[in-house]
Amino acid sequence: MADPRRVEKVNVLIREVVAGILAREAQFPEGTLVTVTRVSASHDLYYATVFVSILGGGAEAEALAFAELRKETGAVQHLLNRALRMRPVPKITFAIDVEEKRRERVEKLLGKQAREG
Repeated sequence: MADPRRVEKVNVLIREVVAGILAREAQFPEGTLVTVTRVSASHDLYYATVFVSILGGGAEAEALAFAELRKETGAVQHLLNRALRMRPVPKITFAIDVEEKRRERVEKLLGKQAREG
């Protein structure tokens, strides 16, 4: 089991590297923005879940963007392996960040309430 501070540092490092890889390499539907919101690595640093937020283009475009992201997981993993100087590099999986969706909904409701009140 890795030190919790090391796990947090690895989370931040993976988030930055994967965000850069997606910005340079990934092709998403027009008008769709994919953002890496956070990373959660396992305590043994063998696995990491990369949480993403997908905005714009509606539900269909979001589904297409996530499908493209999952299809490119192997290529992203390969580039991550080359970029990080640690062994083993955690095996990544992508997931939609539902917390981000909840935050957006709450912000909309608060904005609506502020305009009304």
